[in-house]
Formats: sequence, C-alpha cells, structure tokens
Amino acid sequence: MMTTRVALIPGLLLTLAGCMTDATVELTKAPFDATTDLTGGTSGATQEFLDPTTEFTSSTTPGASADGRLLKAKRRATFFAMQTHDNLRTDIARGQGEYLASLASLTGVSADRWPHFQTVMTDSYPQLFDQQLPESQSTQRVVELAWAQGYGMPRVE
Repeated sequence: MMTTRVALIPGLLLTLAGCMTDATVELTKAPFDATTDLTGGTSGATQEFLDPTTEFTSSTTPGASADGRLLKAKRRATFFAMQTHDNLRTDIARGQGEYLASLASLTGVSADRWPHFQTVMTDSYPQLFDQQLPESQSTQRVVELAWAQGYGMPRVE
C-alpha cells in the first residue's frame, strides 16, 4: 500500500505541474492574442496608419468610393498632425524635415510639387501657428493647407 502512495504522489505532482504550465502559458499569451485580434497585429495597424495611398490607389474601378478613401486619408493626416504638432511646427519653420515630408505624403502631395509645397507651408507659418490659436485649430489649418496642395488640388484630365 505504501508503494502505491509513493508512486501516486509523483504522478499527481507531475500532472499538476503540467496543468499549471499550460495555464500560465495561456494567461501570458492572452493579452497578446487579444491585441492581435483587435488590431490585426502591430504591423497591420502601422501599415494602416502610415500608408493611406495604398487603399486610395488600389481601386479597380476609378472613382468608386473615392470619397470614402479621401475622407479616411484626411482623418489619418489629421491624426498624424495632432500627434506630431510640435515637430511639424519646427519642420514648417525650417521648410523641410521628415515630419513635413510625411504630412506631404499623407495629404497626397506629389514629388514634383514638393518644392512648391515647402514654400507654401513655410510662407503660411504665421497664420498656421498664431499664438492666439488653440493647438487643435492650428492643426486643422495645417492639414487644410497641406490637403489643398495634395488631394485637394483640382485634377487636370
């Protein structure tokens, strides 16, 4: 009888240890699984935020739901400008920089219009960053001006 108990105890301990390990693994993985399910993975979320032109240009039917894609692109540009307001302010004052280039990309400014875009943004600095304006209104002005130089330009067909 004693040998049966001695054999049962290690078996029971091994079984319990296996259960605890699986539970611990599951608890550790749960937040990551939930985040991945919610965002489609970090790379998916980053891709969606940083590359609005993919959806904008990927339509097989020209003009089909263009308004929806443009609205989404404008929201991304606005979000970007809100999050990087101080850096954009610095780049616009200098007339160059990675934040200004990113704003140009998000608002559809073509490479051939880049020099003109830089000049327009720099020349408009006093109106964009008037000290009497709240940051939200300043951001809105920055996006509107950038948008007018990109996707907001009339198309020549």
